[in-house]
Amino acid sequence: MGQLKKRAVSNLHHGTKISIFIILSVIISSVGGIIFGYDTGIIGGVIPLIGKEFHINDLMQGIVVSMSLLGAMIGSLAAGPLADKYGRKVNLLAAGLCFAAGAAVSGFSHQIELLIFARILQGIGVGASSVLVPVYIAELSPAKIRGVLVTSFQLMITVGIVMAYGVNMVADSHAEWRMPVGIAGILGVILAIGVMFVTESPRWLIATNRRDLAKRTLKKLRGTDDVEEEINETQRLNAIENVDMRWGDLFRGHVRPMIAIGVLVAFFSNACGINLVIYFAPQILQSSGFTSSASWIGTFGLGITNVLFTIVGMLIIEKVGRRPLLIFGAIGLTISLAILAVIFSIPAFPGSNWIAFSSLVFYIIMYAVSPGMLGFLIISEISPLRARAKATSLSIFVIFTTNLVIAIFSLPMLNGLGASATFWIFSGICVAYTIFSFFVPETGGKTLEEVEMYFKNRRLDNKTEVLEKANT
Repeated sequence: MGQLKKRAVSNLHHGTKISIFIILSVIISSVGGIIFGYDTGIIGGVIPLIGKEFHINDLMQGIVVSMSLLGAMIGSLAAGPLADKYGRKVNLLAAGLCFAAGAAVSGFSHQIELLIFARILQGIGVGASSVLVPVYIAELSPAKIRGVLVTSFQLMITVGIVMAYGVNMVADSHAEWRMPVGIAGILGVILAIGVMFVTESPRWLIATNRRDLAKRTLKKLRGTDDVEEEINETQRLNAIENVDMRWGDLFRGHVRPMIAIGVLVAFFSNACGINLVIYFAPQILQSSGFTSSASWIGTFGLGITNVLFTIVGMLIIEKVGRRPLLIFGAIGLTISLAILAVIFSIPAFPGSNWIAFSSLVFYIIMYAVSPGMLGFLIISEISPLRARAKATSLSIFVIFTTNLVIAIFSLPMLNGLGASATFWIFSGICVAYTIFSFFVPETGGKTLEEVEMYFKNRRLDNKTEVLEKANT
């Protein structure tokens, strides 16, 4: 009987049925990914035009770019505690409105100080949505399809980047920056209005003792009335934890390795150099020998590649698994960056422009099917149940901190150290990333509760082993 109960619990919400309510919730919340991608992709193309209009130097242009990341750091840290207290929906609504307000103010700014403030406001919306969307989707998804659904957030980021690249090409030809920046507010409004029509996270409802509402919500999401066991198991695991998990509790017990893995996944998924490529792809391609117009076409092609191979990754992730893809991608990133480093170290290398472009395409493919897709997914899956939003906030904070450092120092590195040395540095980081990937546990096909139980049991096994050694 005990074995039957154990097996039944382990099979909770492992089904693959997707209700219309899950589809609606995922589509609407994933608009948060589009605003992230659009904000990331648009600024690199319009910042020269902003610099020209406001007569600001390179340092000040860098500050304008980075202020969105500073805002994202603030938003990512604030979103976790607020989401644990007030729920996922209301905070997603606030994130959308914050981004929309920042975009609108940016488009009408005629003072550089106001533009900087608006960029921070936009960033807060981006940072908050980056925390909330993966958590929200992970908490309402059945385990067997959770990977595909959560990675839709990354897919929407790539779509946002491509949208921004396309708008940048038009804006560049017309010397216009206010329209591309301002229209982004429409995306924020869509997110804010859309979340009014989706369900609240059932796990948050259970954690805040709203059992009846959680039951009704799960019936909608699962398309079945048989949800009692899932609710009971989630409540049981909630009861194991303290009433509330404080920030300091994230670094104790079985939670500590979960947090460490989430933070390192966040760090490496951005320290691998992706924003160097996204921000400065046109400059890199021009340096390799392409004309200005050809470099923009090539950059747009990189964006399309990112979208297509993110879709490929979504199709294979549940079959291949998180850990193998992470290892495979880290190795591929290391190789592609090393090739770029070699190419830029040899003056007048025959066909260097096309080799550089091919290496960038290979890099984007490896990033799309690995850290780009897996970063937010693993972070959302490996966070402890009672503090999922706080833990995700910390990891997303690391993402934006890493992005901020790269945004500030990438251009000085390219101009000061040279492209070859810069690519060698990032290739070295990817070597460390590869080593780390071997220590990441597989989370695919497991419920969020089972992932946490894995770390609890491993900690108990370690304690037992220590006691046995002490008694011998």
